[in-house]
Amino acid sequence: MSNAYNMSAYPNYQNNAFPQQQKQSNAPSTFGMMTLGALGGGTVGYLKNRYPVSSDGVVSDTFAKNVFEANIKKNAPEESKKFFKELNNILDKIDKVKTTEDYKKLLKDNKSVIEEQCKGISLETTLDTLNPDNLKNSKKSLKEILQKIKDFELTKTKNAIKLGWDSEKKKFVKTEAFKDDKLFEIIKKTKSNHQWKKALKYGGITAGVMGALTLGYKMLMSGRT
Repeated sequence: MSNAYNMSAYPNYQNNAFPQQQKQSNAPSTFGMMTLGALGGGTVGYLKNRYPVSSDGVVSDTFAKNVFEANIKKNAPEESKKFFKELNNILDKIDKVKTTEDYKKLLKDNKSVIEEQCKGISLETTLDTLNPDNLKNSKKSLKEILQKIKDFELTKTKNAIKLGWDSEKKKFVKTEAFKDDKLFEIIKKTKSNHQWKKALKYGGITAGVMGALTLGYKMLMSGRT
């Protein structure tokens, strides 16, 4: 007599009736960790750069550069815009110039800057006297002069920034001593933009690191299962 309760008659009984519970991963979400990293890093970046002037009165180089460039763009006459555009162009390219002819072309293409410096010797004579023997010294001298001009402008910018900075209130305050209204508004706006740019930069870096670490953790754990 056959056994009515023979389990062999139900070969899939155990698997079908009592399916095994799937393990749930407790690993953190990569997207979630990236979001957390972005928020955390962004907050740190914003707070770290909220004061463009330190407690001992030192103006951030990056902030001063941003103010200077914004002021040239929005508050300077056309000849000044052209001058600094050509100045930056020369500084960007002068080290790459290897021949006398290329150097002459660089000077001709940015002649408003060179003419400004040629108070004793004309641009035409300057170009005529260039040769392979004096090329290196001519490049070095011009680069040093233009860099000093740029450094001087940044120093003046830093002085203007400090003039408008209230160290007790930790913010920019317009006083009678600050007579350039447009420049003052540019400084204030640059402060806000500078903070948010740094916040986005820090947030992006932190998000990438957190995401990479989370992904690495998941790959490590999957290899152990």
